[in-house]
Amino acid sequence: MKLSRQIRPILGLTAMISLAACGGGSSGGGSADGGNNNPPTGGPVGVTSIGSITGFGSVFVNGTKYEVGASTRIAIEDQPEMMGDDSALRLGMKVRVTAIDDNGIRTASFIEYDDDLTGPIESITPDGDDPTIGTFEVMSQTVAVDANTAYDDDIGNNDGIAGIDFRDLQVDMVVEVSAFPTDNGYLATRVDRELDAFGNDASFGDPRVDDDEVEVKGYVDNVASDLSTITVGGVLFVIGPNVIYEDGIVLSEDLVGAFVEAEADIVGGDYILVKLEREDEFDLDDRNGEFEIEGVLEAVDSGSTPNTFTINGITIPVTNAAPLEAFVGMRVEIEGSFNADGVLVLREAHEEVEDNVRTEDLVATVDTDAPSFTTRLGLVIAPTGQSRVEDDATDSDHLTASQFVGALQPGDRIEARGFEDGNGTVVWTGVEREELAALNDDFECELRGPVESFSGDANAFSFVIQGVTVETGRVQEDDFKDENELPIGRAMFWDRLQSLPEVEAESFEGDAFCMTGILDARELEIEGPDGS
Repeated sequence: MKLSRQIRPILGLTAMISLAACGGGSSGGGSADGGNNNPPTGGPVGVTSIGSITGFGSVFVNGTKYEVGASTRIAIEDQPEMMGDDSALRLGMKVRVTAIDDNGIRTASFIEYDDDLTGPIESITPDGDDPTIGTFEVMSQTVAVDANTAYDDDIGNNDGIAGIDFRDLQVDMVVEVSAFPTDNGYLATRVDRELDAFGNDASFGDPRVDDDEVEVKGYVDNVASDLSTITVGGVLFVIGPNVIYEDGIVLSEDLVGAFVEAEADIVGGDYILVKLEREDEFDLDDRNGEFEIEGVLEAVDSGSTPNTFTINGITIPVTNAAPLEAFVGMRVEIEGSFNADGVLVLREAHEEVEDNVRTEDLVATVDTDAPSFTTRLGLVIAPTGQSRVEDDATDSDHLTASQFVGALQPGDRIEARGFEDGNGTVVWTGVEREELAALNDDFECELRGPVESFSGDANAFSFVIQGVTVETGRVQEDDFKDENELPIGRAMFWDRLQSLPEVEAESFEGDAFCMTGILDARELEIEGPDGS
């Protein structure tokens, strides 16, 4: 039994390690190098934030709200800048935000988006356990997607299953990917389909046509001694006759190891380089005020002076990198502030880990004032500006929480995911309304989460998840399953309950099996710590 699209696995911000007392300074705000580990107070201070968009109503990045005003500049790739208009921004876009924090109110002065990979899909490999996630290749780059990846509506519903997800991607489909670099390629935050003016997949064969190039960001592996080719991220590019070099790049073997963006046309099966620009620069002008960055931590160097860490292809100087060593290879958020020398003083690091509460159900009631809604099981779900809200019924992923709730009707089918905070309250990180067509044959309810309590014995028992009592009397022996979806029977399932594991419960279809506080189960599955 598997929850459907964007329910597993999903990442939510749950693990936090405070770094205030780790080398860079003390909890009192001082540090050996004069930095300050405390958040800004008392007056305006500059902020730079790099991460994916998680919500709207202005714009939420890394879970933080940035007000968008009339003077906010917004740049989307090579398009003309827009002033105060965030309508082209979408969920999952990895953006760079420059802002002013004035006593906790952050106002964006500049929001910039640039994709990380563009080209036709060369191959697709679904996950062995969950076909809604997996990997695909573009420009010989491996792109991993998880349940947190957002998708462009233009991808289309190609598999006949409600909603757009990994299963709708097709070989030769031209995509634009926003992603975090990893040791194995990329982790996609958003996948868009590239179409031409006629609604067809873009073409890359004519070097005379603007804006039709494939592109890849990656590390330079090699520059031929005769300067005829350059290899970026394992992709060989032939140096074209009129290459545009930006950011002061000079083509030489000294570029090896630099993180760059390469754009090319496909001619006769070769990638003909048309533009090369540096992506790993982090100038002193960028190193002031507050700083936040989200991504996959690529490397940590605690032996250099100053220490450094590398994330999103950017190497950042830091007073003490040692606390970050345990996070290498993980998706993290790192926060701090730059001292007078342009060196980052760490404040805290967050590891993004799997959400542990998920549900699929029909909406019972809607409270537009809250805003919130209640499911048949009685779960009250209150999305916030930090929640990813998507409305597949209207193909919209640019909604505020209030707009999303305001569009709901009793009987709508929803999927929701979140995690328990330190007080046991669920923070809903993602909520989605399914396409109306999905309602015809989808009347069961599903609930996943940690078991809070249980009662009975091996012959007859029930248990509680999020205040909902899961009745097991109707579950057949083969429908008690372990982490690998293998039948284990009622008695062994009862034994496993004693450790209060995470369990996924699915009901029979019909309102009689999904009532306030009660789920009458048809199938039960113990979930592993990795969401399996």
